[in-house]
Amino acid sequence: MKKYSIYLLLLLVIASCAQPKPSFKQEDISLLPKPLSFQLNESSFQIKSNTKIVLQSENQQKAVNYLVGLFNKAAGFNLEVTNSKVEESIVFQTMEGLKEGAYQLEVNPTEIIVKASEETGFFNAVQTIRQLLPVEIESKEKVAADWFVPSVSIKDEPRFEWRGMHMDFSRHFFDINEVKSFLDYMALYKLNTYHMHLTDDQGWRIEIKKYPLLTEKGAWRTPNNQDTICMERAVENKLFTIDEAKFKEIDGERKYGGFFTQEQIKEIVAYADERCITVIPEIDMPGHFKSAIDNYPFLSCNEESGWDTVFTFPTCLGKETTYEFMKNVLSEVVELFPAEYMHIGGDEVNIKSWEKCPHCQKTITENGLKNEHELQSFFNRDIEQFLKSKGKKFLGWDEIVEGGLTKDATVMWWRGWRPEAPKKAAESGNDVIITTTDVYYFDYLNEGTPLERIYNYEPIPESFSAEEANNVLGVQANLWAETIPSFTRLQYQAFPRMLALAENAWASKDNKDFEGFNSRVEKQYDRLDVLDVHYYIPAVEGLEKDIAIVDKTEVPLELAYSLDGVDIYYSLDGSIPTKEAIKYEAPFVVKDTITIKARSYRGEKFNDLKLAKVIRKSYIEAVNANPNESGLKRWITKGKFKKVEDIKTPIDVNFTKVDSISLGDFKDEKDFSIIYQGYFKAEKDGVYEFETRSDGGNLLFIGEEVIVDNGGYHGPRKRYGKVALKKGWHPITIHYKPSENPKMIDVWYAFQGEELTPISSSVTGF
Repeated sequence: MKKYSIYLLLLLVIASCAQPKPSFKQEDISLLPKPLSFQLNESSFQIKSNTKIVLQSENQQKAVNYLVGLFNKAAGFNLEVTNSKVEESIVFQTMEGLKEGAYQLEVNPTEIIVKASEETGFFNAVQTIRQLLPVEIESKEKVAADWFVPSVSIKDEPRFEWRGMHMDFSRHFFDINEVKSFLDYMALYKLNTYHMHLTDDQGWRIEIKKYPLLTEKGAWRTPNNQDTICMERAVENKLFTIDEAKFKEIDGERKYGGFFTQEQIKEIVAYADERCITVIPEIDMPGHFKSAIDNYPFLSCNEESGWDTVFTFPTCLGKETTYEFMKNVLSEVVELFPAEYMHIGGDEVNIKSWEKCPHCQKTITENGLKNEHELQSFFNRDIEQFLKSKGKKFLGWDEIVEGGLTKDATVMWWRGWRPEAPKKAAESGNDVIITTTDVYYFDYLNEGTPLERIYNYEPIPESFSAEEANNVLGVQANLWAETIPSFTRLQYQAFPRMLALAENAWASKDNKDFEGFNSRVEKQYDRLDVLDVHYYIPAVEGLEKDIAIVDKTEVPLELAYSLDGVDIYYSLDGSIPTKEAIKYEAPFVVKDTITIKARSYRGEKFNDLKLAKVIRKSYIEAVNANPNESGLKRWITKGKFKKVEDIKTPIDVNFTKVDSISLGDFKDEKDFSIIYQGYFKAEKDGVYEFETRSDGGNLLFIGEEVIVDNGGYHGPRKRYGKVALKKGWHPITIHYKPSENPKMIDVWYAFQGEELTPISSSVTGF
């Protein structure tokens, strides 16, 4: 009997060993960014505790170290690294002739073969293996899992050499552990350049030993309006909570801040280098320098520090002490960062200070400069030559183009509304990095810059020739931290949009489709859950505007887009909705003047709060009118009114008929005002919404009542108003006073809950 039991046990062991390894389906796999060439094959390779890694050259070491580290944490395996080939192993092989960052990956049931020409290619291949593994591989503690890698054949290479992410440490500070986590996210998605914005008006974040006041005082501030905005938002959204560890008592006053010591910077650079990520420092100059001028006032033109109308006073470019200070700072910075690039900012400089400064004006005259823009370029060239002597390349925001560029300067194009800047740079042979506000400012809300818009954005401008396109190094997304006070909020702003950036940076223009990308993104959420990333989930729609009622109305809510596991919760009593609040199942009826609050949840992750007030309206009766003409009548006058609030409807003037509301031929006119007048036809009793979109200012009246107040003096913006109208004709008047450069006047309407439509002759008459 005992022999039989042993025999049976041996059979079971043999049977278990002989079990075929599992095969995977295409829908099981999510690789981001999308590989150039991908083939899924039968079966898989299992990584076990005794699996060996075959390393054959030094340029494979970082990739091997990273793979070993993943399994050491998540599986408790201490994978052995050897130089000789063995059965059922992971083999790294050098293959000459591949593009930088490119790799080939072959996985079959008996081995994994990784091929590349240099270390970044090997490292990128490991990130692909990482994404092919179960999501548990992201765990920081030992977990039980079957570590199967699907059998695949992959050939892959990046489109751009610069695949960047940026973090702003000045407005709100992030500590070294948060930086390391972010670098791990970047590595996962094959991003290779990390831009650290270390200084600005609001705080100096890097130790400079020659100037200790920069961090002793310049790194700490009395909480400012950016802090208070976040604190106010944190009452209803804990993502805006500022970590108490970022506050410090200084001279009896509570101050916000923090900085990196030089040793911490070295640690960050080393950590990034292990992940094949280059760290680019930015020391903003000659503007955005208040945190330095506060403590070294000799740097400014009048030895004063502070804010002018929009920006702070810059450093004086007519004093030799300024140049000496900058070079002393940069001398310490360049020693800490091995990267070939040094970013000096150069954006949003208040040149008006230089117009009044005798030192600056003297420098302009003595050097034959035309204006203050050329003065900044004079400074830039001097700093560039200094950086060159240190073996560094000069990098700045696109404003550095305005006074002229040297042939070696590199430009970051951020002002999407200034396409001539990158064009001029590329025409001159200067390298360009695309980081426009159009899609790559991830501090903008997800609803304003959604995933699809980022994904479908083509970074190389249409106006670029093939030769100019070769000067585009790549793309970068920025996370400016004015309203990003916590690392959790930074995650929320970055994900999943970072995935769209990664694919834009990697995949060829012809190897992209949003539908396929989006399905792969949805599979990444489980991985991000293990990484403890608080990513953005679809927002609640339906509460963007106040809801008007006469007696009652039905309120429908929906998600901006569908995503498994996301539910809506709402409250009607003014409380913040949690998962204990009312779960939205179907449209609900409201009869009272209340505040509706709602947010979406996926597990413990939540989106920003949405709310709308329910306001009661009384019907406005229709007038006894029977317009003879369709459309509206329009009167235009020049120089008569200073602002829209001054406009009065004349008693006896010549109106002209128009079929719609628009600027038409008046875009090039100056100092004029417009009145539109007539009747609006309400097709049925109910609440109507009117929306105006204009620059300058406008007011929309129904009868004598202002329904839409879009007054004041402003750039293009939208405003809306709601009114309850009885069926029939209602007097409508629109007053418009444009800005100095007229751009638009559009008026839209809808029955509440329906889609807005431009006002036209189909619903108006006079």
